Amino acid sequence: MINASTGKPVEAQKIPLNQKVVYFKAECNFTNRKDVADFFYSLDGKTWIPLGTQLKMAYTFPHFMGYRFALFNYATKNIGGAADFDFFHITDSISPEK
Repeated sequence: MINASTGKPVEAQKIPLNQKVVYFKAECNFTNRKDVADFFYSLDGKTWIPLGTQLKMAYTFPHFMGYRFALFNYATKNIGGAADFDFFHITDSISPEK
């Protein structure tokens, strides 16, 4: 996971995978202007493991664009490769705070 909140991209976490399917989840909390996003991954789609760092979303007027999240596939050993993002599921609930 890359965190670029300071303006400079920094690798926040790197996880080796030994399988072809992985699930990702972003949870955004806007309650009382908290405006944070937490990220998770799962190897089975049921057990969610925190990923990277929390994003504090800042909204400013000079160039307000909102926030977007993206998934990228970076080849690190050989040129080429592919990633198949099968679905996006959106809900209006977040996990209970720990």
